[in-house]
Amino acid sequence: MRGSTNPPVYLRSTLDLIQTRALRTSAVNWSSVRSKAAAMAAGARTTADTYPAINYALEQLGDNHSFLLGKDGKMVRASKSAQTNCSNPLPRVKSDVLLEKDGRKFGFIAVSGFSGDNNSKAAIDFARDIQSKLSSMSRARPAGWIVDLRGNTGGNMWPMLVGIGPLLGQGTLGSFKYAELAVPWFYENGTAGVIPPIGKSANITLPGSLADLPPAPVAVLIDRTTLSSGEAVAISFKGRPRTRFFGEHTGGLSTANETFKLPDGAGLYLTTSIEQDRKGESYPEGIEPDVSVKQNSVPLGDSNDPGIAAALAWLSRVKPDQVSYSANESQRLQ
Repeated sequence: MRGSTNPPVYLRSTLDLIQTRALRTSAVNWSSVRSKAAAMAAGARTTADTYPAINYALEQLGDNHSFLLGKDGKMVRASKSAQTNCSNPLPRVKSDVLLEKDGRKFGFIAVSGFSGDNNSKAAIDFARDIQSKLSSMSRARPAGWIVDLRGNTGGNMWPMLVGIGPLLGQGTLGSFKYAELAVPWFYENGTAGVIPPIGKSANITLPGSLADLPPAPVAVLIDRTTLSSGEAVAISFKGRPRTRFFGEHTGGLSTANETFKLPDGAGLYLTTSIEQDRKGESYPEGIEPDVSVKQNSVPLGDSNDPGIAAALAWLSRVKPDQVSYSANESQRLQ
């Protein structure tokens, strides 16, 4: 929170930060933008008076993901894309159950969005809840899994990643691509984090994590309200063997924000990187499903859910002997 709260200085330093760190900075005519922003904030008496000028600069980036929270913690600018995609999310009537088709069982688990600090009790409880459900269903030795990311509008990706990690498996799952650097993200034995040039760094660790589950086929459900960190989790499944995506094109916010605390207590959430899968492919316009499924107005998890039906139709074609559970795979690590 260092820096000046003198409005002209505050505006200049914030624009410096945006110009230096924003992913799409090269697409902006900064001479023109800075001139107009200064004119918009002429006569500003408080830092809050400069917020419209800062918002104007963020809009010129065109990333639809950067935003500003005022010092009161309220949104000053919301992503237009997020507003459009999240306007009418479908209700959910069922999740986290065993489904059956052709005499075989399949696990169905929904991963919702999460907001909160990495190692808060809420984050740990969130991740543990997902793993507990995976553990419970794994006792039935399912022949495959459905991971439902529909309606996951994002937040903090790390508790989501640790929760579903036993299905993802060990290793690098994707990366954040900055202007001149790619920083991988990983999951390993209940820990998720990044691998910057200085070495592996854990963002969250779940004590007593579930061991990796067998490499069963996984159907991933996505839709237009799968956004931001929800898309990051979906990208983490890209390149995983025997994994297919069903549903609708995601919302197209597959970029990552960094949070910068401004001198007056406001928060600048600035898009600084784009997310890539484990093979280095990025999804700037969102993720296209392998199998397009129109959900229409059917509630998520409903008995007539077309996304689940399409996923089960594919999963049921996998031979039963391709999935093998050991006695310890539903046990927690010691």
